[in-house]
Amino acid sequence: MQQSKASCALRVVRSGCLTLALLGAAFSSFAAPAHATSASSIQKQDGVGAFLDRVVASGVSLFSPSSASAHAQHSKHTIHRARRKTVPRHTAPQAPGWGVPQGVIASSGIVTPDGTTHLVEWDGKIATLQTGATSHPPAWAAVLVDGTQLAKACSAGWVRPLEAATNCGLPGGHEDVALAWDRSRLPGQPGWAAFWSVARHPGRRGLHFGARGTLEIALLADGVGPDDVYNQLSTPAGVDRAFRKLDVLRPYIVWWRTPDDAARIMQQSGALMTSAPVSEITSISAHVKAGAATSIFVAETDQMIRTPLFWAVPSTVSDNDARQTLERLHIQSPHLEDVPDSLNDTHTYALTISDTFWLANGDALEQRFRTWFGSDTP
Repeated sequence: MQQSKASCALRVVRSGCLTLALLGAAFSSFAAPAHATSASSIQKQDGVGAFLDRVVASGVSLFSPSSASAHAQHSKHTIHRARRKTVPRHTAPQAPGWGVPQGVIASSGIVTPDGTTHLVEWDGKIATLQTGATSHPPAWAAVLVDGTQLAKACSAGWVRPLEAATNCGLPGGHEDVALAWDRSRLPGQPGWAAFWSVARHPGRRGLHFGARGTLEIALLADGVGPDDVYNQLSTPAGVDRAFRKLDVLRPYIVWWRTPDDAARIMQQSGALMTSAPVSEITSISAHVKAGAATSIFVAETDQMIRTPLFWAVPSTVSDNDARQTLERLHIQSPHLEDVPDSLNDTHTYALTISDTFWLANGDALEQRFRTWFGSDTP
């Protein structure tokens, strides 16, 4: 009886081994065709082009290990299809935005009825205006410029004429430049005269690199009344007076060319005081936390300098797009209001920049400024 049980057990083991062997052979015969369907066999049937197309369509890399399981390959196919569903076949190019001065977006200075206008910032340089307004496609559907920039762009054909050949712009609000100071280092509220008083308030000063706006500030600091600034600048003696005032401060000046440069001076505490667009001062104050050792620049709002702005449509904007843009400008009247609402009833203006004066005298005064500064520009 014991021998019979042992013999039975041996038969079971042998049967099991035979079963495993048969299963192994079956698995090998099942897996072999999958490996046999190699790149060479597909090339023979359909050609190299069809082979590559099939590989790309399947999402399987040519360098995938040949031992990948059927389940892993199925997973790759599933993920690839899911990704394709989320990526559009054709992405329409984004329409050009509306160009505004740097700092305007962060300060939320543009006022529109629906708030849907796509804004992009530009640096205010005349070369940037020329390139952006004459490129194909144009950099902007409309661009916000000052009166002098508008006159140059209009006469050169960079922007479209509107109602008349000499009129290329629609009112677009104003840009204000104020004296900003670091209140963590200077608790009081300075004016333009204190801006020049380095002995009393030691530290660097920031000013725009150029004659426009800078000469006006120099005369205001020298005691010239706002109503008399352009009378002074219209005479050689008045121009000399402005440059002599700049001579006094020159060793302490950090120059900025664009609104973004002015913002960087404030962010890095590069000066105790600086002239800067109000939109940049507002955006800096909104993003920097107050503290004893923190630079917080605030605007002195009693003597700001205002520059009127205008919307212009680049010459390379299509007729249909230009018509739609002008309709929006007429109906919605988007404009820049860079002074916070809390200050609208308290601020005053030292003066409004005269585009008429700068159109007549700008080239000569800018050349005088470059000669005064010298060849090593900042």
